[in-house]
Amino acid sequence: MHLIIQILQLFGAIALFIFAIKLLSENLQALSGSNFKRTLNKLTKNNLSTIVTGTFFTTAIQSSSAASVFILGFVNAGLINLRKAFGLILGANIGTTLTLWLVYFGMKFDLIQIALPLILVAFPFYLSKKRNQRKVGGILFSLSLLFLSLYFLKTFLPSIESHQKLQEFFQHLSHYGFLTNLLFILFGILLTVLVHFSSASITIAILLASKGLPIELAAMIVLGANIGTTFTAHLVAAIGDKYTKVVAAFHTFFNVVIAFIFMLIANIVLKFIDSAISSNIAIQLIAFDTISNLVGVILFAPFINKLAFYCQKKYFSVKSTDNKLEFYAIPFGTNSDLYKNEANKKLLKLASTTKQTIYTLGRMITESDEEKILVFRERILELEKEGDQLEREVNEFLNEIADLDLPNENKIAIHQLITLCHHLESVGDIAIKISSIHRRRRMTNSYFTPKMRTYLVEFQNNLDQTTRILNQNLNETQEEVSIKQAEFIEKTINTIYKDAEANLMKTIEKEKLLTTSALFYKDLIQNYEILGDHLYKANATIVKLKNQ
Repeated sequence: MHLIIQILQLFGAIALFIFAIKLLSENLQALSGSNFKRTLNKLTKNNLSTIVTGTFFTTAIQSSSAASVFILGFVNAGLINLRKAFGLILGANIGTTLTLWLVYFGMKFDLIQIALPLILVAFPFYLSKKRNQRKVGGILFSLSLLFLSLYFLKTFLPSIESHQKLQEFFQHLSHYGFLTNLLFILFGILLTVLVHFSSASITIAILLASKGLPIELAAMIVLGANIGTTFTAHLVAAIGDKYTKVVAAFHTFFNVVIAFIFMLIANIVLKFIDSAISSNIAIQLIAFDTISNLVGVILFAPFINKLAFYCQKKYFSVKSTDNKLEFYAIPFGTNSDLYKNEANKKLLKLASTTKQTIYTLGRMITESDEEKILVFRERILELEKEGDQLEREVNEFLNEIADLDLPNENKIAIHQLITLCHHLESVGDIAIKISSIHRRRRMTNSYFTPKMRTYLVEFQNNLDQTTRILNQNLNETQEEVSIKQAEFIEKTINTIYKDAEANLMKTIEKEKLLTTSALFYKDLIQNYEILGDHLYKANATIVKLKNQ
């Protein structure tokens, strides 16, 4: 019975440690993620700055798994290219080692003494009505739990040195050399897949080494943990696009190559650390992890551009035509930027559908062939159906994000994205009305004067132009979006509407137009004007989003 209690205490301590790391990571993500996204492209101008950015970002959110998922999100949202993603991944591997140094200081200086006072300090922050203060409270609270869990782990983890059978077992394993190393690397991988945090696995390896596990085998667990930390990224990439899959594969490839190299030279590196840095087991293993990642970055950094170019050429020479939307699970962490950016990318598909709809509509103005009119109308119906599906999927996704604990700026942004969806979807509905009017006019042989057709062509040209601006604004960075062109076109469309209406009245007064033709024409120019309103409002919404 006593043994069962000891095992439960040990696993409870491990669970508390994982929970503390996860809580710390989520609260740091919530505070740092938004600012990081805004300055992302400024901080990734070259490979060195990209690696440094990845290092500090991972340090800020205290999780390489979370950092890699954010990086995949940035790639999937089109915010960064493969070169930048590869650089950020390399930096993330360095950043995760800094978490281990925090853990070391927690064990070295017995910070259990400040754990309870830290909870007292965190308590008023945690109860605050202000979101950021609650997150600060969450950080302090998670740090106190981290120190408590480290104390419990040291207390309840049994000593290998006091168990002769365990010592004999490890001595027996040491005779297998290469296979033993592979076995402990596999153990590190599985442990990290199970707990989701490489820092937790490496901490367990450090504690096992301090209890008598040969340090060479503990180093193999460290190498395995670095491979295992990419598992979460692969889960996310499985429902992402090709770019996310390539970035996740690069992350795994990097860690596997470094694990293989350092598996072969582990004894040499550990002896060097022992003689040149410290004989402390925790420092030796953390330094081993730090050195392996630094060496890996030095080896891979010169080839980032070539690797990115090779992957781009090999995997993305043909664009995918799959329109089905896939989103990451809700929620991964508490920062909504990952999801908001992804939704923005998906809106590009909806905007592209809008552009195709307007273009097809324009071909119906001057077309006289009944069969082609039917083909154009069917195409518009297909595009409208596709737009409805896209709008429904994006809206459902955004509504789920809205349930997260978000800063006000992100709540406003999500509301604006929903508004943008509405305007783009409305374009499809109105286009169907216009296509029906064109078809009924042709079926009744209703006549429009050359001047009346000229106004319709002018409507069409301006609508084509405003959809081009719409797609440009969705693709542009914050500094480059503008509403001026859209405003000018909206005023032009309003002027065309007034002139077309005035011309219609004059034509009717001169008795040069049948009543049926006049009604068709009135419906057409009214709906064209409404199309212009929706496209202008869509552009205005995008500018608000980009300039937040």
